[in-house]
Amino acid sequence: MTGNSSIDISVANLFHSYQHFKRSKSRTIELERFEFNLEAELERLSNDLAKYLYRHGSYRQFIVSDNKRRQVSVASVRDRVVHRLLYDYLVPIFDKSFVFDVWSCRKGKGLTAGLDRAAMFTKRFQRGWFWRGDITKFFDSVDRPILLGLLGRKITDQLAVWLLEQVIGSFEPIRERERERERERERERRDCRSAI
Repeated sequence: MTGNSSIDISVANLFHSYQHFKRSKSRTIELERFEFNLEAELERLSNDLAKYLYRHGSYRQFIVSDNKRRQVSVASVRDRVVHRLLYDYLVPIFDKSFVFDVWSCRKGKGLTAGLDRAAMFTKRFQRGWFWRGDITKFFDSVDRPILLGLLGRKITDQLAVWLLEQVIGSFEPIRERERERERERERERRDCRSAI
C-alpha cells in the first residue's frame, strides 16, 4: 500500500487526533489552555496546515532518572496533535510491513505484550540465548534525508510529505546543539582575544 490517500486535516479529524493524544496525559496548564480554546485552536491548526503555514515549535527538555539518566524532549500540545495526526495517517501505510515482533506503538501490542512474549520464549527455550538491546540516542542519530527518502517511497500525498519534513526537521539532535554551543564559545574566545 502506498500513501495515495490524502491526509485528513479537517477540524473533525484534528479533534480525533487531539482526543487520542490526550489519553493518559497528565493535566498541565498548557493542556488546559489548549483545551479551553479547543475549537479555535483546531480551526487555526487546520487552516495553517491547509495553507502550508504550520511551523513546528521548539521542544521543552528535561532530565529523567528512572532506570537510567536520559534527556527527554517534549513538543507543545499543538505539535503533539500534529504528531498524532501523522501517526494515524502512517499506521495503515506501514503497519503491515513490520515483522510480528515489533511491539512499540502498534495496536494490540505494546510494552506489556512484548514482555509477555519474551517471557513465553524464555520458558520455551530455557537453554536459549537472548539479547536485550538499546540504541543510545537513536533519534539523534537518524539520517533525516535517508528517512525522508524512505517515507517518500510509500507516501505520495504532497501535504503529508511536507508535514513529515516539518516534524522531522524540527528536532535538533543533541550533538548538533553541542557543536553549535562549542562554535559559539570559540567565537566568543576569538572576540575576547581580538578585543584585547
